[in-house]
Amino acid sequence: MVYFMPYYKNAKCLCYTFISLLMVLLSAFTSSVHAANSGIHVKTAELVSVDENYALTADWDITLSPIIEDALNKGVPLTFLVEFQLSTPHRYWFDDEVVTQNQHVTLSYHALSRQYLVNRNNRQQSFANLQQAKDEISNIKAWPVVDKKLLKKGEVYSAAIKVRLDQTKLPKPVQVEAIGSDDWNIASERYRWAPVLSY
Repeated sequence: MVYFMPYYKNAKCLCYTFISLLMVLLSAFTSSVHAANSGIHVKTAELVSVDENYALTADWDITLSPIIEDALNKGVPLTFLVEFQLSTPHRYWFDDEVVTQNQHVTLSYHALSRQYLVNRNNRQQSFANLQQAKDEISNIKAWPVVDKKLLKKGEVYSAAIKVRLDQTKLPKPVQVEAIGSDDWNIASERYRWAPVLSY
């Protein structure tokens, strides 16, 4: 028994070391897989009073996987849908929808000019590289979304924004490929906040 104790202790120590190393490698692999996937993260959103309306200003981050970037550079346009909703929240029932507004922003690549194009509200801009184009589509400024006439005094409101790739706007062959793919499932969580609205 005495002769086996040192071996048993060393084996036990090696086993713990191996498990720890395995966990570190697994964590690093998981992080790299998530980093390779596409995604959107809304950072800020607010409603600002502009004349007879409230306008939405928001910022978000967009990550495109190498697969999506390759498809974009081969001519596949990416149309993002910005969804805004204002509602009156209820504790024991469904929220009452006051306003729902949508806006499309399209990112594409023009091979002949080697430029990235952003189309928003029928206004097109061109950019020399993808990062500049992503910076342009990663925000929205002074978009009128709420008519003040729809608001009621003393009412509490909840605002929400979500940004996602509109897969219905993809070419049909790509739509088939996008089904169940993490790369093509580009969407933010619904970002909610309680705006302070004056009447």
